[in-house]
Amino acid sequence: MIELVLAFQDKDGQYAEHAGVVLASVFHNTSSPVNVHILHDETLNDDNKQKLVELTTRFNHTINFYHITIPQDMLQVMAGVGSINAWTQACMYRLLLPGLIPVDKIIYLDCDVLVNMDITQLWQIDLGNYYLGAIKDQGIMEVAQIINSKGLNPDLYFNSGVVLFSLNNIRSNAGWYGETLNFFRNFPDTTMPDQDALNVVYGGNYLPLDLRYNSFSLASVDHDFTNKIVHFAGIEKCWDANSIGAELYRNYLNLTPWSEQQPQKAVEVHPTEFHPAEPHPTVVQKNRKRKSAKRYRKRIYNTASYNSLKRRARKASQGKPFKRSIKMRDRRTKISLIDLPSLRLIRPIRTNKGNPNKETGSTLYLPLRKYL
Repeated sequence: MIELVLAFQDKDGQYAEHAGVVLASVFHNTSSPVNVHILHDETLNDDNKQKLVELTTRFNHTINFYHITIPQDMLQVMAGVGSINAWTQACMYRLLLPGLIPVDKIIYLDCDVLVNMDITQLWQIDLGNYYLGAIKDQGIMEVAQIINSKGLNPDLYFNSGVVLFSLNNIRSNAGWYGETLNFFRNFPDTTMPDQDALNVVYGGNYLPLDLRYNSFSLASVDHDFTNKIVHFAGIEKCWDANSIGAELYRNYLNLTPWSEQQPQKAVEVHPTEFHPAEPHPTVVQKNRKRKSAKRYRKRIYNTASYNSLKRRARKASQGKPFKRSIKMRDRRTKISLIDLPSLRLIRPIRTNKGNPNKETGSTLYLPLRKYL
């Protein structure tokens, strides 16, 4: 069984959807069973959690949720690293994986990738004694001087968006956690905190992988995403309407529960086929009798639905949450599985296709005191 982990914060309710699209892309192309691990905080609401469960069971896979509390000593060193605020605290979760999930190895994926291949090919790579397998960062030469200042070689610097971790090999190094903390103490000016830390701690013993396992979309001249894991690592994300990956993202989105709540775009056409009984047509066929485009726009844009959308867009641009989002944010997940400060030995809740709400037995978690 393939072990796969994603990590995110979901303050606006959108990253759960992006995570769902990543999972859909994996499930659609992968023949092997997948055991999913979701690392999250209190921002993941019950509605989005249920959608992730529904998606996973629909494809006959299993899913586990981990409510993460970052250890106090890591929070202390993070307080001095300003760049973490430019990302999210969730980027740090992958640094804790050896002490969180009791499996031999695991694939980590960012939420801005699309897996357009059978991920079994990545899973079957033999890591031997390496800590991890990763792919060279394809944009690092633009900041090579900064990387050099941290004692790193840009030619060997890997990207942390797609990583095959050998957790057992990492655990064999009793100092892995302390080395991670020391990096942030020594380099509080890091601009890519999780990625720099992984390169410093594990970069001397990692296996470089084929580029197709983490192919940057901006580096793809021909935009051929066949048989690749495509990483939208720049400012332009695959969920952006004008992204070169927008169509591929929508295709995978249509396989998720979130597709049912996506508004359909109106196509501006001639109003002769516009029926008053259908105030929000999605497609109106062309007609030879052309009427004024001004009349058509007036008819469409004066609807209550459109005005509501305008108000929502205006609130979003001003940083104001929608009322529905406020309610969703007030809802808190009832399952708190990871509590690092108390270092408890706990069991995950696994959802399976037979009974989505059934708690199944599992190996107890590692004694984290050994590492933390």
